[in-house]
Amino acid sequence: MDDLLLGMFKLYDIRTKEHNLTPQLKDRLYNALAVYYKDSVKAGSIVICRDARLYVPELVEGLVQAFCLAGIDVLVNPLPISTCQFYYTCMKYRDSAGIMVTASHNPGEYVGMKLLAPQLLPIAYGNGPEGGVEKIKQLYIDNVHIQPSSESNQHKACGSQGKGTVTVINELEGYIDYSMKLAGVKEGSLKGLNVLFEFLNGSAGTEEALAFQKAGATVSYRHLLPNGFFPAGDPNPIIESSIAPARAAMKEGSYDIGFCFDGDGDRLDLMDSNGEQIVPGLNMAIIIPEIMKVYGGSKKHFYADVKALPISLYEIAKSGADVHIIRNGHSFIKAKLRDNCNDGYFASEEESAHYYMNFPYDVEDPSKGYAAVESTMFFALLTARCYLENPQAYKRAAELQKSVYREREWPLYCEAAPEKMPQILDDVEKRMKEMGAVVIDRMDDGSDLDATLMRFNLPERIDGGTDLSKTKWAQVAQRISRSEDAMVRWEVVSNDKTECERLNSIIREIADGYVEKGFARY
Repeated sequence: MDDLLLGMFKLYDIRTKEHNLTPQLKDRLYNALAVYYKDSVKAGSIVICRDARLYVPELVEGLVQAFCLAGIDVLVNPLPISTCQFYYTCMKYRDSAGIMVTASHNPGEYVGMKLLAPQLLPIAYGNGPEGGVEKIKQLYIDNVHIQPSSESNQHKACGSQGKGTVTVINELEGYIDYSMKLAGVKEGSLKGLNVLFEFLNGSAGTEEALAFQKAGATVSYRHLLPNGFFPAGDPNPIIESSIAPARAAMKEGSYDIGFCFDGDGDRLDLMDSNGEQIVPGLNMAIIIPEIMKVYGGSKKHFYADVKALPISLYEIAKSGADVHIIRNGHSFIKAKLRDNCNDGYFASEEESAHYYMNFPYDVEDPSKGYAAVESTMFFALLTARCYLENPQAYKRAAELQKSVYREREWPLYCEAAPEKMPQILDDVEKRMKEMGAVVIDRMDDGSDLDATLMRFNLPERIDGGTDLSKTKWAQVAQRISRSEDAMVRWEVVSNDKTECERLNSIIREIADGYVEKGFARY
């Protein structure tokens, strides 16, 4: 079945290179999605939005036609917007399902879709009505077809009798007002703050620019206009070649802080005045007290990325939150936040610069419930406000970060022998255990961490009472990537440079053995 391109059905979304999707495969996918949303989700309406990629307008058109034919009403924003604005739009139409047509941070030749059921329930592989993406994949394999009602046929325009209607929507103004109000940012209140934005020609530029202009900040922009050719480089703030010019601009200018976004605007990388990244965990430690005020002190449980720096976990705990390690994955994190909202879980972060929160549907009336989603606009505004009120906190965060040595997450590609990936991880874990590491592979609730965390001279649970200053400690995180094919990843951090380099060299030595045998490559 290789010719069916089944690899596009990922753990958390649907994603592939556009040239692999023939017209026949596109039609097959449209049919599978429409049948799934009609019969499994039982959606009466659906919100469809898209980012700035060159190839997504065709996909949006195809989806609109398919859902109309299935008798599902379509609410569509034809303009390129961020995934975060898409989530806000779904909050306004919470009884509708949703599809965001995007490939996030991937290069321009990729296309994809992020999926929601009504009430903003994430749809992923094994998650969602009747198995979510797994069910969609099976419908796609079965080559199901939409059964139009007797009053309609494929030649009628959308909105004709017996078919779904199409309504054009745009919630930009409401999204800006909501984000500013929730972040405690009033019109003109960020006056005096000098901010640089790097949008990498993604789709978040317009909304972020309008919000910060309204808030009164002095703003400068790089690659503001959405451009699916991505002339500035791959729209991924982690790729140094894409982000290096923005770092240089920060150093050369007189900016207080800088923000970098990915292609669909749901990543928020924070830079200090020297162009150095401040990791999300340390930023969270500063803004968490303000976030907790949103809930009137009723929520204090926070999910931290498995790769979060131990100093970040300590600082977050000192800020008043109970910290719990969570596995990676957008849909998984949002599902956990949603499921445990009533038990006091309120926010999360991933070191890939993703921020999550249980957002109130109504800022003035939390009794209307919460949606576990992402909003880089809210987090950018709140970060800007906190910086303006206490710039010393960010200077301290930058200094704390310098006290830690870090081999940032690096990959090993195993396309030649993907079945070897678990064995490679087992070999690393065995070596670390022999060296005295404490191994963590489960979340607090007993569920699988989908990664392995190996700690030296660190407790399993880091809290506000943990002393990180008197001992030499280190942490190794390893996992199989769920967003890229046949890839394993490692990251090493320590408060001792030699120890960080030593542990990383040991992992490289194990990986080298698999590379030499032809099972993997760097």
